[in-house]
Amino acid sequence: MFDSFVEYLAFQAKMRPEAPFGNDADSHLSYAEARQKMGHVAARLQARGITKGDRVAILSKNSLDNFLVFLGCARAGVVPVGINYRLTADEVGFIAEDADVRMLFVDGEFAPLIGSYLAGVEQVSIVGDVDGAVPLNEWLGEPLTPDAVTLNGDDVLFQMYTSGTTGLPKGTLLTHRNLICNSIQAPLTTGRAPRAGDRALIIAPTFHALGLVGALMAVYYGCELVLHRDYDPIGMIETMANEDITYVSVVPVMLQFSLACIPDIEKYEFPNLRWINYGASPISVDLLKRCLEVFDCEFYQGYGQTESTTALTFLTNDDHMHALQGKPELLRSCGRAVFGTELRIVDDKGNTLPTGEVGEILGRGPQVMKGYWKREEATAKTVVDGWLHTGDAGYLDEDGYLFIKDRVKDLIISGGENIYPAEVENVLMSHPKIADAAVIGVPDEKWGEVPLAVLVAGEDGEITVDEMVEHCRSSLAGFKTPKLIEYVAALPRNPSGKILKKELRASIVPKYQGETA
Repeated sequence: MFDSFVEYLAFQAKMRPEAPFGNDADSHLSYAEARQKMGHVAARLQARGITKGDRVAILSKNSLDNFLVFLGCARAGVVPVGINYRLTADEVGFIAEDADVRMLFVDGEFAPLIGSYLAGVEQVSIVGDVDGAVPLNEWLGEPLTPDAVTLNGDDVLFQMYTSGTTGLPKGTLLTHRNLICNSIQAPLTTGRAPRAGDRALIIAPTFHALGLVGALMAVYYGCELVLHRDYDPIGMIETMANEDITYVSVVPVMLQFSLACIPDIEKYEFPNLRWINYGASPISVDLLKRCLEVFDCEFYQGYGQTESTTALTFLTNDDHMHALQGKPELLRSCGRAVFGTELRIVDDKGNTLPTGEVGEILGRGPQVMKGYWKREEATAKTVVDGWLHTGDAGYLDEDGYLFIKDRVKDLIISGGENIYPAEVENVLMSHPKIADAAVIGVPDEKWGEVPLAVLVAGEDGEITVDEMVEHCRSSLAGFKTPKLIEYVAALPRNPSGKILKKELRASIVPKYQGETA
């Protein structure tokens, strides 16, 4: 086994240099060409004095150039930091400064997100123009050969930010070994491995683990990447049908949107589609049945976190079939532990709980992160003796299937995006018309879940939805901003002052399920 992911790409380029590496709307490359351009990026970084362990920010939508910048960083031992372009300028600035980034690769449409910190670093534009930035092709110039860099499995391959329960983002350090191991674990668990020459459709953004890890795994196996810049429901279906896509990774809402946008979807055929991976939320029985009718392929669900690279568990295709054959409860499960991974359920004192009892989910395996960037205390609390404390609550059944019951951290997942209520609550509480605030997730037909603000009105009266959205606009990304309000006389709290979110959900969520409370 190679020590670094870079060696796997080099191996693929050596064995099948002319094989297609990837394509986007503007270009396509072979594995040999991709390796050459990756080395070229690495050499230019080195020429600018950026060396192993330095951080480089990437604020860009999916493209071959975006991904090759990432790979060039890896070749030089430089750590790429993909930043969510849906964040505000302040949020982007916090991440960039926290990571001590020394260079920014950016698309022109995100120039408004370049704040004071990033304005002071060297900028290279990938797509479109940015004032003061050098276009990528100009920055690359004549080809250079990079200096040799020794890489091992414990070196950080990428740094991906995920919001903490306090609302402050934390940089998750994922290593070459994490990625290599997870690339092996998933196929061993599902019984379905990508093959050289398969065509992997990458729709999820590469600042997100679903997109980035999915693309890296595809390269690991010598697949061809088909990169979509944005998620387009009709474009996804047409590409899957017309470009011989072998597999794709999505969140269920993407499938739902695509099916809804094409009433005559039965006219499409997917002769080469072998499977669909999904994550971030379960799939309903009705949606699964409809997807099987349309796509006629295998389905797999993965559960994990950025801190676990991707998967801790998988619900296999056999599990999906059993769910349709009289065991629908399996679709509420996220499957069993992947190869080489242990799961435990513990109480608040760390004691292992018996089968069927709900507690915090812990996972241990070679895919668990190295730690958080500059957050030693948070790392020590999150990974204890190799066990990742997920912050999710659930239970294991007698067959080892994991069921998510609730979220210890009150995380809201809307359309595959994570929303941490504390961050939103802090912004809401800064408005003079809001005396107290809590944020919970409620069911939504399109997004799976959306944030709802539970408010106590201030002395100046109640805030309107429009006023709330306007107030949040400068501080929160759009997907984090609540569009729903419920007013209460007082928020339920325990003796220590903690808001009893469980009580709020019990009284409010049924309204949005079409049930009576």
